Amino acid sequence: MIKGRARGLILSYTNTFVSMLCGLFLSSYLLRLLGDTEYGVYQTVSSFANYLVLLEFGTGTVMARNISACRAKGCGKEEIDKNISTIWTITNVFSFVILLVSCVFYTTIDLIYRNSMTAQELATGKQMFVFIVVFLIASFYSHTINGIALAHENYAYSSTVSIIRILSRTLFLAALVFLFKKAIVIAIVDAALNSVLAVFGYFYSIHKYGVKINMRSFDYAILKAAFPMCVAIFLQAIVNQANNTVGKFVLGIVEGPESVAVFSVALYVFSMFSSLTTIPISLYMPQVTRDILAGCSGLELTKKLVQPCRLIVIVGGSLLFGFFAIGRQFVSILYGEERMIAWQLAIILMVPMFFNMANAVVINVLDVRNKRLVRSCIMMVTTAINVAITIVLIQRVGIVGASWGTAVATLLQTIVLNIYYAKAMKLKIPYMFLSIFRGILPFQLMGGILGYLVGRAIENPYIAFLLGGITFCVVFFLGFLLFGKSEEEKAMFGKIKKKFFEK
Repeated sequence: MIKGRARGLILSYTNTFVSMLCGLFLSSYLLRLLGDTEYGVYQTVSSFANYLVLLEFGTGTVMARNISACRAKGCGKEEIDKNISTIWTITNVFSFVILLVSCVFYTTIDLIYRNSMTAQELATGKQMFVFIVVFLIASFYSHTINGIALAHENYAYSSTVSIIRILSRTLFLAALVFLFKKAIVIAIVDAALNSVLAVFGYFYSIHKYGVKINMRSFDYAILKAAFPMCVAIFLQAIVNQANNTVGKFVLGIVEGPESVAVFSVALYVFSMFSSLTTIPISLYMPQVTRDILAGCSGLELTKKLVQPCRLIVIVGGSLLFGFFAIGRQFVSILYGEERMIAWQLAIILMVPMFFNMANAVVINVLDVRNKRLVRSCIMMVTTAINVAITIVLIQRVGIVGASWGTAVATLLQTIVLNIYYAKAMKLKIPYMFLSIFRGILPFQLMGGILGYLVGRAIENPYIAFLLGGITFCVVFFLGFLLFGKSEEEKAMFGKIKKKFFEK
């Protein structure tokens, strides 16, 4: 199980890096081949359609939680099939809703973009929209099916399929767009690939795990129990959408597109940070489910959550303090000296989110106890505060206010959530944070400061980036390896050393 989860983590991070590299390549390649207008039409219609993602309702997460609970309780195949059937029914219902909403969206495209697109562009955009909707629905089904594999502790399945999809997409688009130079090719390739993978996942799950994926064993009681979590994930999707767009939206009105472009650089760095820190969370769902159903609570449960949280802190802290050390050079090299403020904006966003994500594995506890809705409601309130603060600060201090509004709201959210975790979930939060940060945070902070000073002392940005990064890595990793490891981490490194260096 532990080896499988380790393999899943490695594949998840590989998937993220492959996605980033292929995304950077394709965005540049497609823009050059298609031009601003053709590629802009695709991006506009795609962003318009992506609001439909809000209707997904987290069926993959619910599937993983329910089947994990059934397996931990030793339920028979009939009970597992009931859960699968019920959640599959939810998936089908919301897929139909997405289809209906898409039809409404389709009829409004002409009206919404009549002043910004030509008749030909509108016709092309509507054709793209059809394929983009197919892509979204296929993705929805794939997410639900991925929950079956995760619940059976197949931690590698989702990432492996994703890596195959990303590499296939990159190869197909590089070849087909070169031949046809039409943006609709992107939509067609995405729809085709995701449909094939959804069908593959359906039959793979049936043959691999012997489950029945149909609507015949629908159980209203399971639907009733799952509904609060579905609503919670829906609200969380709204929160994420609002937090990601409010700064750009207000900046676009108050300061103009130049400020939006600079802030988007900071958001891109922040999105990489968020993506890499969230990877371990879902992989620990089966373990947390077993622990809670076995009766773990209070300090005992808190101790079991510490190690996965330390992994998040190692990854997230390395990104945060590494970016503090050499982020100025990173921005200067990739985006130009004139956008240097993006470094400051990204740091402001990342610091409170680092503390917010440090114990994010607790989300699995909420899912098992069906309390995710409380977290989502807290996030809705802090998002409303974020919107209000951002509007005021941007008008007063300009672009920096876009980051400070989100940062203040995130810090408030972190405080309230952890009070809830302590009071309602009976977790020992002060003990948890001390155990999570011990031996990691001091060396990350030290490495970040020294790396920053080295980078500032060197004029050439490339050399400063290299030496500053090396300084951070040496200080943090040496400090952690020599003085910071927990007992569990010492045992893990001991096994690695024995495997590779001893006969």
